[in-house]
Amino acid sequence: MGESTADRVRQSLAADSGAWAREHLATDVVGWLTTVAPDGRVQSSPVSFLWDGEAILFYSQPDTPKLRNIASRPAVSFHLNSDPYADHVLVIEGTATVDASVEPSDIHADYAAKYREPLAHWGMEEAQTAREFCVAVRITPTRMRAW
Repeated sequence: MGESTADRVRQSLAADSGAWAREHLATDVVGWLTTVAPDGRVQSSPVSFLWDGEAILFYSQPDTPKLRNIASRPAVSFHLNSDPYADHVLVIEGTATVDASVEPSDIHADYAAKYREPLAHWGMEEAQTAREFCVAVRITPTRMRAW
């Protein structure tokens, strides 16, 4: 049986060449999500995210264009800001799905720990943010490009 996409992504990130991507998946506060609207227009949005070693998790407010786009076209792209000269880049293509089984962001221990300081910086209270951004979305990678 062949390797799964998740196995290939994990192996790429585990390689020496994946050091930049590993560090930034763990520490970057914002990444960029690109979705496609039903009429074919692309929409890029900054999202706070958590990489759990298998998938990217982010939370959205309900009834947003990105959620409508995902409902009609679940193929998405996610990328991090590169360094100033694009010597290091990470782009993950994947399938996005709403995941109702994920606990709220203020209860999700890893997510809450990562975003406590950024939320304070933005003047956002954890419990209120969890109520407003209550739709958990998981991006399962299908392809990754990193250097």
